[in-house]
Amino acid sequence: MKIIVLGSANMDMVMRTSRIPDIGETMRGEGFFLSPGGKGANQAVACAKMGVDTWFVGKVGEDIFGQSLLDGMEGYGVHTDYVIRESQLSTGVAAITVCNGNNNIILNEGANGQVTPAYIRNFEHELLSASAVMLQLEIPMETVYEAVRMVKGKVPIFLNPAPAAPIADEILNGIDYFIPNEIESVTYTDIVIDSIDDAFMALSRLRDKGIHYPIITLGEKGLVYYNGTKNVYKEARKVEAVDTTAAGDTFSGTLAAMITLGNSMDAAVDTAQHASSIAVTRLGAQESIPTLWEVR
Repeated sequence: MKIIVLGSANMDMVMRTSRIPDIGETMRGEGFFLSPGGKGANQAVACAKMGVDTWFVGKVGEDIFGQSLLDGMEGYGVHTDYVIRESQLSTGVAAITVCNGNNNIILNEGANGQVTPAYIRNFEHELLSASAVMLQLEIPMETVYEAVRMVKGKVPIFLNPAPAAPIADEILNGIDYFIPNEIESVTYTDIVIDSIDDAFMALSRLRDKGIHYPIITLGEKGLVYYNGTKNVYKEARKVEAVDTTAAGDTFSGTLAAMITLGNSMDAAVDTAQHASSIAVTRLGAQESIPTLWEVR
């Protein structure tokens, strides 16, 4: 079993504050630290921590952040043989402000912007021989489209549409697992989720677009998903959130890993929900993601 994660790698620069500063205001923060991140790299680490053979396809800069990201992923068991280092570009960075367990993020794509269709075509054989392919939207959209066209109907696709951006219906049609949060789902359904009935309507709208298994995470309200037979609502596990930075990535990566390992949709969602509920009780991104042993 092999999962290939195609996506972004960023160095997260994190600082905690008591509130988000106003425009033009300078205020004191605390607890600054650097944390390896990026939605693609985070999801790759989540897959690897669940015990799946995981390969990451992406780009970093020829700088200290790039080397640190590679060392970090490799330390968690992710294969980075397919990663290219760009000498003329910086590694992607994310400036993250954490306030009362929630976060605000500003991204600079850096080398992630050079994960082009031509680049991923170099790995067509590898993608087609994988057990699953994971994608997000922190790399150029044309690259996401190219990857989907290459493997749709041949290899299961897990697509986490974050940060949300319009996606052509022809691309969505046939996607296996589509994992937006409640805010992102509005972009694809035009349904604002204020209730579980709204969430179920959004699931149906996504299925009408040809998505096989839509899952919508609802933060502290839980999640909804289609399990192949019916729509299901699951309440959130009650925990005290410290940092939600990698919650969605933990959920998505764990879900992909559990499905790839042969678990049912219901069992995979349950494990993914447990994993993400652990992640939010810890600071940071990749270091906050639990192992399968911790989840169990």
